[in-house]
Amino acid sequence: MKKLFIILATATVATLPALAGLPDIVASDNADNVQYAPQPNHNWSPINGGFGYNVWTPLADTGGGGTYMEGVGVNNRQVEGNFSFALYAGGGSYDISRQLTSPITGIGEFDIITRFDIAGAGPNLVNIRAGNNVAAFSGGELLSFGIVNGNELSYTDGSGFHLLPSGEARGSVWGWNVDFNSTAGTYSLSVTNLGGGYAAVVSGNLEPNGNSVDSFAVINSSTGNNQNLVFDVPEFSVPIPEPSALSLLGLGVAAGFWVRRRQ
Repeated sequence: MKKLFIILATATVATLPALAGLPDIVASDNADNVQYAPQPNHNWSPINGGFGYNVWTPLADTGGGGTYMEGVGVNNRQVEGNFSFALYAGGGSYDISRQLTSPITGIGEFDIITRFDIAGAGPNLVNIRAGNNVAAFSGGELLSFGIVNGNELSYTDGSGFHLLPSGEARGSVWGWNVDFNSTAGTYSLSVTNLGGGYAAVVSGNLEPNGNSVDSFAVINSSTGNNQNLVFDVPEFSVPIPEPSALSLLGLGVAAGFWVRRRQ
């Protein structure tokens, strides 16, 4: 019996590394979600789909354009599933923000998938922001990434604008992952061509606009017909708190006594 007790306690403590660092998704949305039915729903911005977010917020510096839903029966340019969110710039630009219901202070992660069906002019970007500034895309910006005035990927952080040697990035589907520590003001960004090819990882300091992540925003500034920015599955996650070794040992002890009483 003592041997069984020791095995139970040891096995319980041994689970600690397996539990550490697993992502706890706190906010996620998808254009395929039932809240947006019937798809394609081109007027999706008034709908609070998914979970963990407040309603979409069109920003005041918009100069034209609007929202539509890309996918089956449209242009078949979705980036995931049957449908994806999309912005068109029209004769100016269009940008929209999504605020978290609970800001993330400290360690977190942001993931999103994009396609830039654009000519390349103007900023065509995704960013993460402190607060939810409704006046301008760049208000409270901590990190932005996408395409600016060209055909290659780029990003802007606390040290300024950086071009990535991605080659022709327009039209491809890109998976982005940002691991951030808003308290320390640091991040690691990875981007991958989901069709194969270019991938990169960069890191640095966030722009000094706050110590929490409250929202993300998307902007399309490529004017004209059929100039669209498509995106989907915006998702925030945080680490699952690690149970202490002592609490796990306590579980093992309790399990041992339970087994002993059952004998």
